[in-house]
Amino acid sequence: MQTVLSLFLFVAAIAYVEYRFRALSNRMDEDQRDANSRFSTKEGLNATTERLTVKQAEELRALNERMASLEQRTFFSQNSAGRQAETETPEPVIVDPTVIYFRWPADDGTFDDGARLLAQTEDTYYEFSLHDDRTKADVRFVTMTETQLNKANNSSKKYIERACNFTGAKSVHYICHPGKAHLERGRWIIDEKVRIEYS
Repeated sequence: MQTVLSLFLFVAAIAYVEYRFRALSNRMDEDQRDANSRFSTKEGLNATTERLTVKQAEELRALNERMASLEQRTFFSQNSAGRQAETETPEPVIVDPTVIYFRWPADDGTFDDGARLLAQTEDTYYEFSLHDDRTKADVRFVTMTETQLNKANNSSKKYIERACNFTGAKSVHYICHPGKAHLERGRWIIDEKVRIEYS
């Protein structure tokens, strides 16, 4: 009886070990399938990314070609409109070294000398006529267009009030009385504000 019981336990132990071995083998097979699946997904993603990258490169190339075509058409249309002007010799722009321009004053009403411009543009609002010593100047509020003046009038705290006093209701007509400024440590300091009389 004891021998039968021992034999039964021995067979049961072998059956259990075989069961565990099969379970472990199945788990390893599943892990292998998961790994293969992940690898193929990663390869698929890489392939998709490469396709997208190629497609984006093609779209960018097409966009660049369209931009070049538009630039070329614009260039030719501007040139055809101004061909007669091309045959004429343009007059040289004469820059007066005693006159400089600034966009608008800083919050404290000063102008950074490093930001000076030698020519007036639609983005400059102040003209400085330098004295002989180049450290003093007469200052004027100047605009080139009505649009520029309207921009200054609509934001007068930024463009006008820091360096000018004004009288009258803001309009597109004005008289400017020059102010005075001096250069100190790279900044133009307003000694006497510009006076603007609107009419």
